[in-house]
Amino acid sequence: MSLQALTSPEKIEVNRSQLRRKQSALFRRARGRTVVVVTNARKSGGVKYVLDQSYLEELWRNLRAATETLEILKDRKLLERLLKASEGLDEDVERGRLHSLDEVFGAN
Repeated sequence: MSLQALTSPEKIEVNRSQLRRKQSALFRRARGRTVVVVTNARKSGGVKYVLDQSYLEELWRNLRAATETLEILKDRKLLERLLKASEGLDEDVERGRLHSLDEVFGAN
């Protein structure tokens, strides 16, 4: 799923009474990147979201990847080592010097 699609879910807004009346239908509609937004008339209750498990897991994967990238960018020494190590990668790929993980560790 593209980053744009991931960060711009389709929203179905309902209040708590609508959720209670149409719970099964609304849960079925909360698939993929469609999110059910449940509002509460009382401010103390806040807003709740019903979303598909695979969508949530993809959000978490992307958040972890972004966090790891920021941690690498924050560590100047590590970033410099990675950039230096990557300088010859294109040439190594062209000359067939690199091997896949399956070639190195065997296919699962």
